[in-house]
Amino acid sequence: MSEKTQKQKALEKRLKRLGLDLQDEEVLEKIEDWRQVKRLFHYLAPRRKRVAAAVALSILLSLLMLAPSILTQIMVDKGISKDDFQGVIWLSLGLVGTQLFMVVIEAFTSYMIARIGQETMRDLRMDLFRQLTRHSLAFFDKKPVGWLVTRMTSDVNVLNELFAQGVVGIFQQIFLLAGIVIVLFLYNWQLALWSMLVMPLVFLLSYFFRRAINVSYRLTRLRLSRLNTHVQENVTGMRTVQANTRESRQFGIFQRLNDQYRDAHYRSVFAFATFFPLIDFISALGLALIIWQGGKMYLQDYLTIGELILFVTLLERFFFPIRDLSEKFNLVQSAIAASERLFKLMDEKPDVQDPVAATPHPGFHHSIEFRDVWFAYKDENWILKGVSFRIERGQNVAIVGPTGSGKTTMMSLLCRFYDVQKGAILIDGIDIREMTQQELRSKIAIVMQDVFLFKGSVAENISLGDKTIDIERIHAAAKNVEADTFIRRLPSGYDTNVRERGATLSVGQKQLLSFARALACEPDILILDEATSSIDTETEKLIQAALDRLTAGRTSLIIAHRLSTIQQADNILVLHHGHLSEQGTHRQLLAQDGLYRRLYELQYREQSEAEPGLRGLNPAPGTA
Repeated sequence: MSEKTQKQKALEKRLKRLGLDLQDEEVLEKIEDWRQVKRLFHYLAPRRKRVAAAVALSILLSLLMLAPSILTQIMVDKGISKDDFQGVIWLSLGLVGTQLFMVVIEAFTSYMIARIGQETMRDLRMDLFRQLTRHSLAFFDKKPVGWLVTRMTSDVNVLNELFAQGVVGIFQQIFLLAGIVIVLFLYNWQLALWSMLVMPLVFLLSYFFRRAINVSYRLTRLRLSRLNTHVQENVTGMRTVQANTRESRQFGIFQRLNDQYRDAHYRSVFAFATFFPLIDFISALGLALIIWQGGKMYLQDYLTIGELILFVTLLERFFFPIRDLSEKFNLVQSAIAASERLFKLMDEKPDVQDPVAATPHPGFHHSIEFRDVWFAYKDENWILKGVSFRIERGQNVAIVGPTGSGKTTMMSLLCRFYDVQKGAILIDGIDIREMTQQELRSKIAIVMQDVFLFKGSVAENISLGDKTIDIERIHAAAKNVEADTFIRRLPSGYDTNVRERGATLSVGQKQLLSFARALACEPDILILDEATSSIDTETEKLIQAALDRLTAGRTSLIIAHRLSTIQQADNILVLHHGHLSEQGTHRQLLAQDGLYRRLYELQYREQSEAEPGLRGLNPAPGTA
C-alpha cells in the first residue's frame, strides 16, 4: 500500500470518528492560534489607550463583585450576631452604594467596549474590501460570490463579538476568579483547600468541551459558506433555474446543505447542553463539600457563620466565571477560525499588480500593439497563441471569429484584467505592465454584452459617481447614443432610481445606458464587446449613426458577432483557435476567400432564411 493511500485511509478514519466526510477535510487543518490572535490585536493598536482603560475598569468591576459577599459576612458577624442595628444599616447602605457604583461602571465599560469593537470592525472591513478590489478577474473566477460574502459579513461579525465581549471579558473573569481564590484563602485556607477539590473535574470537563467546540465551530463555518454559495448562485441564476424547471433539483441540493448546516449546529448544541449541566453538578458537589466541612468547622468554633455564608456565596460565584470563560473560549476559537480565513484572503497576492516604479503615461498618442501574445486561463491550455498586430491611433478596428477564439480575452488583456504569460501589449511603445492599472483603465471605456447597473439614479449609473462628469456631459452622452428620449419618459427622468441590476429596464435600454456611460468619460480607447448583440434591429439602426460619429477620431475596438455592423471598419482581425488567421478590410477579406468570407456567407444565408425577401440574393465577392 502506497504512502498516499495510507494517509488517505488515516484521514477517512479520523473524519469518520468525528462523524464527518471527506468534504469536511478543511475542519482538520491546523490553526496557528497565537499568530492569528497577534494579527487581530494589530487592529486594536490605534485604540490601545481606550482598551487599557476598559480593561482597568473591568478589573475594578471584578473586584467590586467581591464586595457584596464580604459586606454580608461583616454584617452577619459584626452586626446581626452582636445586635448592632446601626452597623447593619450602614453596611446595608454600603451594599446598595456598591451595587449602584457597579451598575454605572458596567454600563460605561460596556458602551466603551462596544464602540471599540465597532471601530475595529470598520477598519477590518475596509482592509478586506480594499484587498478585494485589488484582485484581478482571475481571483473572482475561482472564488464563489457566496464564499466572499460569508467572509465579509459572517466572519467579520464573529470577530466583532470577540472585540466587543471577549477581550475585556476574559480579563474581567480571570481577575474575578483570582480575587475569589485569594479571599477564600485569606479567610480560611483549610476550607479553601476543600473547595478546590472539585477543580480537577472542572478542568477535565473544560478540556473535552474545548475540543468538541473547536471542531464544531469550524464545521459550522465551512457548511455555512457552502450554503451561502448555493443561495447566491440560485438567486443570481433564478431565471435559468425557472426556465429549465430546475426548482425541485436546486431545492433538493439546498435541503441537503441546510441539513448539513443544521447537523453542524447540533454538535455545538450537544456540547453546550452537556457541559453546563455538568458544571452545575460539579458546582453543587463543591457547595455540598463546603457546607459539610464548613458546618463541622463552625460547630468546632473554627469558623463563623458569616464566613460560612461568604464561602458559600463566593463558591457559587466562582463557577460563573468558569462558565463564562468556557463561552469566551468558544468565542476565541470562533474568532481564530474566522480570522484564519480572513487573513488568508487578505494575504492572497493579486495576480495583476502595479509596478513599484510605474512609467508615467499621461495620454494615448500613437498606437496599440500586441506583440507575440500568449495567454491561458489555466496551465498551458492556450487561448491566445502568438497573436501580433498593431492599431494606430484613431483607427476603427473590428475583431471577429468563432465562439471561443479569444476575442473577449484580447480585450480583457488590454484592460489588464489578466496579465499575459508570454509576449507583451504596448501602448505608445510602453508595456502596459509598466503602467498603474488606474492610469491604464482611465484611458479605456468598455461596453460589454452583459450590462451591470448599480442601485441608484440613471444619472449616477452613467457617471458612476465620477464628480468630474457634470450633468451636461451626462445629457450629451445620452443624446449621442439615442438614450435621452427613453430616459426622459421615465417617471423622474435622469433622477429615476434604477432597481438592482436594472430590473425595470429592457435589455436594449440597459445597453443604451452602458453606451452613454462609456462615452461620458470621454475615453481615448473605446471597446465594444458585442455591445449591440442584445439590441433589436430597430434600436441598432438608431444608434449606428451615433456610433459612427463617436468612433470617428477615436481609437475603437469592436468585437462583433453581426458582421454587417463592422463592414466600414478600417481593419478587421479574424481569430481562429487563438491564432490571428486573417486581417484586412471587409473587401480585402472577402476577396481572400478564407474564414471571414465563410462566416459572412453563413450569416447572410441565415439572414436570408429569416427574411424571405432576401432569398435568391448572394453577396458578390469584394462588395460591401
